[in-house]
Amino acid sequence: MKQTLALARIARDDVRAAYAASMQKLDSARTELATILRRGDLARQIDDQETVTVAERFAETQRNTIAIFERKVAVQHDELVLTERTVSDMEAELRAVTGIGPTPTDHADAGDPREPTADPADYRPLDDAARGQSADDRLAELKRRMGRA
Repeated sequence: MKQTLALARIARDDVRAAYAASMQKLDSARTELATILRRGDLARQIDDQETVTVAERFAETQRNTIAIFERKVAVQHDELVLTERTVSDMEAELRAVTGIGPTPTDHADAGDPREPTADPADYRPLDDAARGQSADDRLAELKRRMGRA
């Protein structure tokens, strides 16, 4: 189950990255549309009908692109919500089965901000620190043995 959870977390992170990239593309497309519209307005002011026509054609294409990105972002958002819920459920189930880490209700009433939360991401640095300390202890023991031998 731990391996499945790890794969689900990786998938969730991939969905987050794709969603963020799509949001960035959508913002860029909107900025580009604003630029196209501004250029069309400037062309109207100097009565350059050919440039106005080209700007209107590009603006329509850009609006279509934006509509596609908006639909894509909406679907990716739904996918992200689903994957986050799935990972959260899997983490809760693993905690319940293994008894490792607090359950979400353990700290529901805790008001102390120094108390750990039920978010597994908060425990990762603690696990890393413990592993690092364990590695340091083993290295010190090995050095001590090598010094005696």
